[in-house]
Amino acid sequence: NQIYTGQKIVSLESQEIIDKFYKNGEILISDIEEDCFPNQLVIGKFEKQSFLGITRKDKIVPLRSDLLKDTISVSARNKEQKFALDLLTRDDIPLVTLTGLAGSGKTFLTLMAALSGLHGDKYERIIVTRTIQPVGKEIGFLPGTIKEKMDPWIAPILDNFRHAFKDITYFEAMRDKGHLEVAPLAFIRGRTFNNSFLIVDEAQNATIHELKTIITRAGEGSKIVLLGDIDQIDTPYIDSLSNGLTIVIEKLKSSNLTGHITLMKGERSELATLASKAI
Repeated sequence: NQIYTGQKIVSLESQEIIDKFYKNGEILISDIEEDCFPNQLVIGKFEKQSFLGITRKDKIVPLRSDLLKDTISVSARNKEQKFALDLLTRDDIPLVTLTGLAGSGKTFLTLMAALSGLHGDKYERIIVTRTIQPVGKEIGFLPGTIKEKMDPWIAPILDNFRHAFKDITYFEAMRDKGHLEVAPLAFIRGRTFNNSFLIVDEAQNATIHELKTIITRAGEGSKIVLLGDIDQIDTPYIDSLSNGLTIVIEKLKSSNLTGHITLMKGERSELATLASKAI
């Protein structure tokens, strides 16, 4: 319960602060008389009125909307998803961490934001990497080239391409042109990713040593997004508190260069949400 969620709910003493927020498009953090972290979601409430904002330096400003119109019609389904899209599309936040239960939209929103940045010439390529940690017993060595060996591990990315574009030909075309690269974590040391959008999927299965290695690969003009569900850890000897993703979130939450949000609601299906919460 003490793990940083990236949001703060504030009970306001009067309607005046909400009116000021909507009238001026900002308020000072000192107006709510609360301590906040940089790039944090703030939910201000007074009776039946409320506002959603993000802390920027000493101010709280409204969340942006209609951020991914040019790529594919993507609409946030809840306040955490709306905030996630805001973080994912800000150029001055090079490290974003997203956690949440299965089916909460972490991978899909990140992938759509990456494609939007690529089409908008913010980035030259998308890099996808993840730890090679199976669920259950190992099935043995996988045959083929590195590309063929990695194919089973990037199935979640393919699923999201299929959901967004109804097939995977776009994914294959991007991969063939070098606009999308799947980088095995084992060979990532020594590399430098400039002007790239780096997606680290299933980051909850990585140690802090592995995530530090990945984050230090970021060059100029790059953005790194760490995704994971800290309640679904498959790596032996680490748990919801000692995994690398949780440690990165806690150690870097005070930096202006980072943003985090925990997605609270599952959007995949009612069954998936039930299983995530009840089992």
